[in-house]
Amino acid sequence: MPAGSEWVLDAPTAYAQRHRRVFVEVAPWRVMAQGADPVSGSIPGALRTSVKADFAGTPTAASGHLPLPSRTEVRAGMLARGIGPADDVVLYTRRIEELSSATRAWFVLTWAGFRSVRVLDGGLPAWVRAGGPTDRLRTVSPRVAVDGRFEPAPPPDGGRRVLRIADVLEISRYGTLLDSRPAGSYNGVVDEPRTGHVPHAVHAHSSELVAPDGLLRSPTELRKWFLFRRAIGGHEVGAYCGGGVSSSLLVFVGALLGQQVGLFVGSWSAWERDSSLPVEQGTALSRSAAVDTDCV
Repeated sequence: MPAGSEWVLDAPTAYAQRHRRVFVEVAPWRVMAQGADPVSGSIPGALRTSVKADFAGTPTAASGHLPLPSRTEVRAGMLARGIGPADDVVLYTRRIEELSSATRAWFVLTWAGFRSVRVLDGGLPAWVRAGGPTDRLRTVSPRVAVDGRFEPAPPPDGGRRVLRIADVLEISRYGTLLDSRPAGSYNGVVDEPRTGHVPHAVHAHSSELVAPDGLLRSPTELRKWFLFRRAIGGHEVGAYCGGGVSSSLLVFVGALLGQQVGLFVGSWSAWERDSSLPVEQGTALSRSAAVDTDCV
């Protein structure tokens, strides 16, 4: 992996280093798939969290349905569970289609100043394929609450850029704004109060970043995917989805490629509430990078 390989961990390495890592299982904010889990149990001792309870704040009339919590809330919640700012945290999900729940947690934790946070590539299924054991009782290892000092002080945004509506409008016109929702939502053919997408946004369904085996695609494939959508270069790049979860995977992969991608956390659930904001409908748009020299 290139520039941001410190953010992802393959399953064999995770298993070999299991005694010095803190594993955190992240549940999605809503059911992603029907049927029994493909793997029973959890990584032994893993803490259990969820997007809605641990990595989202309280919605307001103007926010999306999964706004950012405050940094204070994030830090206090993790410290109370025994996770300090320098602990080696590995985030994972139970199903491969839930990967973006882990990247949402990664975004929030790094934004809040936690320095060593990785996502387990392939999640729990990859762990099992690598020979990792599971605990069918899903017992959580007891951890003592810690007093965490976030020193030296983290960057104001933890290295993550949180986009406001004004940023989204500017990036959509002068940069590249990625819409990671399914094509039906992007095109405006689904039954929603306001359908369509932010004008000039490029359709970029985040599921395309994951291979059939549940692992992230190769660095070459990921880079080509971003280049095709004009999402690598000196211009600004942003991403949104329905509620700031699936688009966090675009931010994560951008970090792996050394490309900052800002996240509009409120996403469509915030945008559609404001009738003064423009909405565009139509066929999914993908831009070729061939015409943009700063993408190379």
